[in-house]
This record gives sequence, C-alpha cells and structure tokens, in this order.
Amino acid sequence: MNNFTIVIFVLFVAVWIYSIISIYTSEFEEEKAKIFWRIGIIFVPFLALFYLFMKKNLLKQ
Repeated sequence: MNNFTIVIFVLFVAVWIYSIISIYTSEFEEEKAKIFWRIGIIFVPFLALFYLFMKKNLLKQ
C-alpha cells in the first residue's frame, strides 16, 4: 500500500470512530433519528461523512 492510501484510510477510520462516539453521547431531537444514524454508520461507514454535515441539524441545541 502507498503511504497516501494509508493516511486516507486512517483519516476515514478516525472520522468513523468520532461519528460513532458523537452519536452515542449526543442528544438528538428525535429518537428515531438517533437509531437510524446508529445503525447506518455501523453498517455503512461512509454515512459518517454525511453525519458530519448533518450533525448540526439533528442535535438538540
């Protein structure tokens, strides 16, 4: 593997782990949304990137 590929992989795993921790520790406006993101990110890790952009609209303020 190329060094660039390893760096991209590590960054993606870091974003994925951050998203999982954020979902479990944050209060969502709707419980159904929390369940959706919890299941979605675990089974489809690329959703973690979308979660970063949607996070502001999903959480209680």
